[in-house]
Amino acid sequence: MTDIIESFFKAFFSFSDMKAVYVLGKTSPEMMAEPIDSEGWYRWKPINGRINIMEYHAVEDKFSMKFPESFIEWHKAYFFMDGDCSILRLPYSEPNRPLEQLIDELDNDFAKHLIKQKLYPFAQGGNDEGALVFDAREKRSHHDYPIRVCYYEFLYDHEAISEIIFSSFSKLLECMTYFLNEIKTQKDYEIIPHFLSIDPEGAGKSGIDYWLGLVAYYKDNATYFNGQHDL
Repeated sequence: MTDIIESFFKAFFSFSDMKAVYVLGKTSPEMMAEPIDSEGWYRWKPINGRINIMEYHAVEDKFSMKFPESFIEWHKAYFFMDGDCSILRLPYSEPNRPLEQLIDELDNDFAKHLIKQKLYPFAQGGNDEGALVFDAREKRSHHDYPIRVCYYEFLYDHEAISEIIFSSFSKLLECMTYFLNEIKTQKDYEIIPHFLSIDPEGAGKSGIDYWLGLVAYYKDNATYFNGQHDL
């Protein structure tokens, strides 16, 4: 798992512009790689994480849920100021507020509704379509739950929950590592189909329709914004 985590962060730090807005009293000086610019932005640098695992367990107890062990291992590896991977947004972590993003995902009415169903929000879809959730309705070793999307638009509808789009968090990391490395030279809709072979038991199985639908969406958008649409 360590190799998967390190490969992801190497790809992510190369992909991210690593810029954030300075917030007095909240921004950690040790993460500032450059001074604040004239518009209030600064360039950040990752530093090794130092969150005690008991802090994660305290969040789990507070919200009556469980994180996969692989997710905790990933999240506590570094402090980093951004988790935007383009097609999804993962929770970042900073020294002064290390678990704030995780708590924000869990401490709202939408999340509470999902948690009662053993669906545990931890991240966001890239198009604000909904929350990415760990599906804990079936027991898994090390809490290695599959991942689904819960759509905001259909909160109380039977269509609110997608099929499994990743078979586990480690497969999410592998897919996103591939995406972040390849996006430098390829279009998003050219990269996403490879998820099906990277994660054959999730993205390549029940998640096929979801991912191919996203491919079609990005392809249509690219065509539109390139001026190839009908007037």
